[in-house]
Amino acid sequence: MSGGSTKVMPTAFKWWMIGCTCVLVLSLVLLVGNVVAAFAYFSAKTSPLWVTVLGVVAVLGIAAGFGGLFLLLVMVAVRAWREERQRVADEV
Repeated sequence: MSGGSTKVMPTAFKWWMIGCTCVLVLSLVLLVGNVVAAFAYFSAKTSPLWVTVLGVVAVLGIAAGFGGLFLLLVMVAVRAWREERQRVADEV
């Protein structure tokens, strides 16, 4: 790609990336807390409800974090593809 230096990822997407990464990291911390709590209550016949809820929230947060990052990746790829196609059409 010898074209001019175009900015494929707008600065507005920066906050989206930071937000998705924060959600992902916090969800992974919740998952670690859930594993620790599950081992702590392993000897009990049933685990408390908050352990189950913590696990569900952690899994949903991980899915939301990865989903947001994947959607961001797709949007940036489509934008780069469109800009490249436009650049090639302008050269012809």
